[in-house]
Formats: sequence, structure tokens, C-alpha cells
Amino acid sequence: MKAIKKILVPTDFSENAQFAYRHAQEIAHRVGAKVDFIHIIPTLTYFNKSLANMQAPLDLDEELYPTVQKEVVHQMEKAMDDYISDESKGEAVCKIDRKPSTAIAEYAKENNYDLIVMPTKGHHKSNLMRGSTTNKVVRHSSVPVFTVDEGLNAEGLKEIMIPTDGSELSFTALPLSLTLATIYDANITFYHVQELYGSPLESKSIDPKKSDKENIYESLMDRLDDFLANEGIDNVQIARGDEKFRDQFVISDNASSRRINVHTAIERVVSAHLGIEDYAVEHADVVVMATHGHSGFAHLLLGSTTEKVAQSLSTPVLTVKPDAKKLSKK
Repeated sequence: MKAIKKILVPTDFSENAQFAYRHAQEIAHRVGAKVDFIHIIPTLTYFNKSLANMQAPLDLDEELYPTVQKEVVHQMEKAMDDYISDESKGEAVCKIDRKPSTAIAEYAKENNYDLIVMPTKGHHKSNLMRGSTTNKVVRHSSVPVFTVDEGLNAEGLKEIMIPTDGSELSFTALPLSLTLATIYDANITFYHVQELYGSPLESKSIDPKKSDKENIYESLMDRLDDFLANEGIDNVQIARGDEKFRDQFVISDNASSRRINVHTAIERVVSAHLGIEDYAVEHADVVVMATHGHSGFAHLLLGSTTEKVAQSLSTPVLTVKPDAKKLSKK
């Protein structure tokens, strides 16, 4: 499981930003984390040059930006008073940068945040895909990004979906999923796609007495066991269930333990990303998946098709970037 102690909430003060405030507060309350807000003021490069060329008396750096920053911090502090409890309240940070998405990602990394919580869409409320700033933060951030909307609430977050091709990279979404499942008392579903050309797991340890889905399921469980062992996650074990495709994670904490229900869904579909989207709409409250940073999303099934999922899926998404060592092994 992954500890969450510092949460960063980028805001554009839109109505949609309030959804991020509420979820950041909910998570912070349950795990004892601090919540900081951040707003990035885009630099007015060309306007600044035009003023200089006209020898205008206004200096943006000395006069306009400080005034705007002061007002922005005031607005963030007011929003924090309205949505964030005193014990969870952190700082209000205002930066000036040419690229807001890059500035958010870099600030989160440099200041060791554990999670970024931001709205699926900002002022631009397109129903076709996530807002451009959110998309870019997801793509570039080394810190996990949880994108939320009005359809997600604490009481309704009960089903967590992890798309997986059985690779180690895809399983890097698990530790944060376990944390989320613990916070919200939710179930986890591993979703694996058999595209028309087959699954990369079909050639592994085939038992002729079992169906294709059963063989893939057993292979996924074996690889999941290996992942937990290789990552040194000793306090998490898989308890196999009496019913196929339904098991439990057993999380030990000193003398106590808790169980999280795990379902493995394997479907043969024409297109991976459409299969993920269709399943998520019907069965998931949030999708957690591994990203690959600048070049897209991780490995095979988690390649360009899943980047499309992250952009267009109506279900909230939490993205996790594997560390550099794992990416170098890809």
C-alpha cells in the first residue's frame, strides 16, 4: 500500500474544481494528510513584449503579476476555508509559468507530493474528453493523478478497476489501488482483454483441462504473486477464493488484518480501449492504471489504446507512473 501524506489540488476556480476539493478533503480526513492548493498564472509573454516595444509605463513583473498573485492566493485561501478542514488545511501556492500543466507536475515532484487531485474538466466543460490541462498533467506527472467529476462521491466509490495485461508495469497501479480500496472500503477488479489475436498470457502454463479464461486467470494470479514478492510487499497476500475469478487481498497490519475483495474479469473484445471503456461504464467507479510519462501509457494493452481511455473515459481515472527502473526494463 502507498502512504498518502501530502495532496496537491490544482484549481482554476471553476465550478468543476469543487469536486476535487471535496475528494481531497475526504482522502485527507481518512488518512491524516495535508491538502495544498495551487494555481498557475500563464505568462503574458507577447503582451509583455508589446508593452516594452511601445515603451508603456506598465511593468507586468513588478506591477501586474504581484497584484494578481495576491488576489489568487486570497481566493484559494477562501476556497480552502470553505472546503478543507483546519486539520487538513495546508498552503495556497500561486506560480507564474508559461505552461501551467508542466508547472503543476514539476511542483508536485519537487515538493514530494503523494497525490494530485484535480477535476476531470475545468472551465471548458467538453463531454468528449478530459480538459487539456488535466490531460497534460496526467501525461507528464511522476506523481499519481486522481481526476474526479460530479458523478463520483465518497459513498459511491465502491468498485475500483485496474486494466492489466499481466505485465509488471500494469501491476504498479495496485499499491495505490489498495490504499484507495482501504480508504473507501471498495472492491478491486482486474480487467484483462483478449483481443481477436489473443492474449499475451494464453501461451503461459496452459492446462488443457481448463478453459482459455481459466488459464489466463491462473497466469495473472501467478504474475500478481511474483509482483508482490518482487516489490517486497510482504503485508499483502492473495487468499484464493472457492469461486473462480473471485479472491481476496489480505492486508496485515501488526496484529490485525483486513480483506479486500478481488474480482478478475477477462473478456474477448474487438478493441482493447473500447472493452475497457464499456466495462468501466457498467462496473467501475474509478479506473486506476499505469502511465508511461511523455511517450504515452505502459506496455501493450496499456499503450496508445489506453491513452485514449484516459482521455475519453467518463469514469474518473487515477494514473500512476512507474519509477524509472521499471520503465528501463520495459
